[in-house]
Amino acid sequence: IEQDAPIYFKSALAEQAQEWGTHTKLIPLSREKSLTRAVPKGFSYFSVEWQNGGFAQIIESSREFPKDFGVDTIASMMQKDPVRFNRRKKSTIAN
Repeated sequence: IEQDAPIYFKSALAEQAQEWGTHTKLIPLSREKSLTRAVPKGFSYFSVEWQNGGFAQIIESSREFPKDFGVDTIASMMQKDPVRFNRRKKSTIAN
């Protein structure tokens, strides 16, 4: 699955950029260009890394960016249902 990770995340990040108005430029990460060198200090971002590199993308609105984005993308890679749809809702106890 790891060899397909760049394709899945590149596609998912491009889709999120269109939907949530995040910067569309995907920042490649490598040993030479680490996350701290790639993303300016103080910016919200999403990053994913694997053995041979990774990606980062600046997020314009961290409130609107899905908190389960990374987990949902990995679930999709594994052909599983997205985790956010399987989360249990907090139950309320009526007195």
